[in-house]
Amino acid sequence: MRVLIASLILAGSAQMAVGEDVYLNDPEGCAIVAGNPDGVLDFASEGGLILDETGYSSIEYHCSFEPVLSFDWSEAKVTTHVGYCEEPGPYIMPQLFSILLDPYAPGEVTIFTGEDEPTRFYACGL
Repeated sequence: MRVLIASLILAGSAQMAVGEDVYLNDPEGCAIVAGNPDGVLDFASEGGLILDETGYSSIEYHCSFEPVLSFDWSEAKVTTHVGYCEEPGPYIMPQLFSILLDPYAPGEVTIFTGEDEPTRFYACGL
């Protein structure tokens, strides 16, 4: 399981190397990731979450959803995605994700899952 998650994170970091934004749940994590080839893995190993178009993950935690997310802030939109979250064990929990992209907060992705507080991700332009 750890190997699978680590390989997903490393594959994601290869995509980020071509100049795409990386989305982290802590904007201070941008400093860890910037200019460091292992920055995404370092951030994830400290418990940070990394978002891409198919879900978000850390070293031992992963949430996957469909349809894929389009990072487009041209207009306010809320999209609904179905999927699951997975922890070691294996513990798999079905999940519904409502995702808000607000043009007044470009680069910020807010994900509602029914928890008291949504999870927010912030774009780090690399």
